[in-house]
Amino acid sequence: MLTEPPPRHRPEHLRAACVILDEQDRVLLTEPRSTDERAGLPWAVVPPGTTARKVAADVARHACRQRVTAARLHYLTELHLPPGPRGEAPYDVRVFAHRCAGTARRTTPGPGLRWSPPETVTGEGVELDPHSAYCLGELRLSHLTTATDGEGRTTAEIEDEARRLIDPVPALWRKDGAARVVVIGPPAVGKSTLLKRHTARAPETEHVRDVVPVSRGRDRGPDNYLTRYLRGDDASGFFCQMETLLLRVLQNLRTGETGVMDQDVHSALAYAKALRLSGALSAQQYETYYRYHHLITSALPPPDAVVHLTARTDVLMRRLRRRNRVLERSFTSSYVSLVAQCFEDVAEELAPRIPVHRLDTSDMNPDQVLARFEELLPVRTGSAKRRSDRHDRAQG
Repeated sequence: MLTEPPPRHRPEHLRAACVILDEQDRVLLTEPRSTDERAGLPWAVVPPGTTARKVAADVARHACRQRVTAARLHYLTELHLPPGPRGEAPYDVRVFAHRCAGTARRTTPGPGLRWSPPETVTGEGVELDPHSAYCLGELRLSHLTTATDGEGRTTAEIEDEARRLIDPVPALWRKDGAARVVVIGPPAVGKSTLLKRHTARAPETEHVRDVVPVSRGRDRGPDNYLTRYLRGDDASGFFCQMETLLLRVLQNLRTGETGVMDQDVHSALAYAKALRLSGALSAQQYETYYRYHHLITSALPPPDAVVHLTARTDVLMRRLRRRNRVLERSFTSSYVSLVAQCFEDVAEELAPRIPVHRLDTSDMNPDQVLARFEELLPVRTGSAKRRSDRHDRAQG
């Protein structure tokens, strides 16, 4: 149930592109249609009601004529392209990567596409448009081809394995009166500002703020796994995620039905995905983290709804620079873009179980965001006790 805001609230020009490789590292490129056009990556426009990842999977499926699972695409980067020389409108493009089963000789590409050997793509053999060339450079820096000691497993494969191991989980300690709504999204998207403004207008509503990491420093200022990781201690990344998961569980359990939560356990999952995809977490560390996450969320009561705030990466970076928090000064646009895509993935995973409302704040002011948020708030029906009574009768 992935709902969409009105068209005026979403980017008008969002595309999804896919770097498609075969087992010999050949790349699938578009055929130039004129002498002044260059080869590039296959792409499609992302229409309302879907996500960039799904559209990229469709692009790969039509391009290499094989079944492609969206969850197993590898996210590369997001680009913001300016207006074209012939008056083309500016647009954003999210780029994914997919490795086909079989070789190019056995895989006939779709119309207008051709396989190009890696030496011609990286050398002087094929003239690429600059954006496609940049994406292929990003691919060489990624972990897509790393396959030692289980590191080549995708996050989707790790998650599937954990769910097979743990499912089914009996709900032995569920409580009534879960949070009314949870707001999730990447840094600087406006979660705290939104909820502060909302609770100021609705005093009966509790603003459950984002968790604060456990501080172990006394005389030297804040000292916790998060600050250590952001200051360059990569070994603290895994411990930071495990501790954050624990704190968000406690946050969830302490939230009643009047609560609106600023992030929850699923926010922690988005950041864990980003750390895994960036190489900061190993496959084994991510597998350990996800097993705990899945076990815990199987028993936690779900909120009535999730509001997923998002914004273009250039907007997020501008907001990050404006608020100038010390621990966020190291954030790069590529990292923020990766986190934003991981939140997209988490929201899509939640949508079959919980109403998820996606709200793009890129071109909205705080008043517009607040008005749209309050339109989306779910209406409670009956008290927690009556809902519990109905649940008991259903179980009986």
